[in-house]
Order: sequence, then structure tokens, then C-alpha cells
Amino acid sequence: MRKSIIFLVLIYVLTSFAGDIDPSIKYEIKILEKLVRDATKKEKPEVYFIGLSQRKIDLLITHTTLRKARDEKSADFVFIKNVKREFNAVKPTMALDYSSFEKCKDCIGLFTWRNGRPVLLLIEENLIKFHISLPEDYKYFIESKNFTIGKK
Repeated sequence: MRKSIIFLVLIYVLTSFAGDIDPSIKYEIKILEKLVRDATKKEKPEVYFIGLSQRKIDLLITHTTLRKARDEKSADFVFIKNVKREFNAVKPTMALDYSSFEKCKDCIGLFTWRNGRPVLLLIEENLIKFHISLPEDYKYFIESKNFTIGKK
């Protein structure tokens, strides 16, 4: 009897932590997954993460077809966040915050949130550099390097 009660309590605790994730996080995960798959043209691309929290990495790996690469050289795609120094991208790289985007001259773009809305910016010259051709759906998000964020 005691074992069954402990078992039921354990099941209750595990299911309470395994609840559905926040809809905005789910939305972000799907956007990032679609972008990586469209950029790499692979069903299960390998992605390397720099500066992301372990929780975010786990969510991206668990809820998508993305796989975690062991290093940057073996990756098909790289996500960066909280980069402190200049970053030289050798693989297609997406910045997940403005400061990392500014420190990465070869980033193909930026994905972040502003005022509760997702912001996607893709840099045309860097897409060409990495030989990335995206579907027509992305044409509204592609800008030249001369584009200035937040300034008129």
C-alpha cells in the first residue's frame, strides 16, 4: 500500500513538471526549427549552441527535429547569444540577441523578441556568402547589411 502511494505521488510530481510549455516558447521553437531546416535543406540538421541556457537548448532538441552537434565544425547551423567579443562565423549563424548580432559580422540574421513580438532579420549578403537560398516566405525579412536597426 505504501509503495503504491509513493508511486502515485511520484507520478503526480513528474506529470506536473512535464506540463505543456508556454505558447510563446512553443512559437519561438517552431520558428527557429523552420528557419534552420529551410536554411540547411536537411530534415534533421545538427545545431551548435553558444551562450544559450541549457533549458533553451533542451527545449530546442526535445521539441524539434534539430540535433545537438558536438562542436561548431561538425554543425550545420549555429545559434549564438550573450557573445562578449567579436565572433567569426564559419557556419551559418543566427544571433538571438542584439549585442551578439552586432559582434558577429557574418551572422545570417537575428531572431529576438521586442515588445512581445518576434523579430526576424536576415542579412542578404551573408545568406549569399553561405550559399543559402530561402523560400519566398522569407522575402519580407531579408535586408541589406546597410540596414540600421532601430534608427531612422
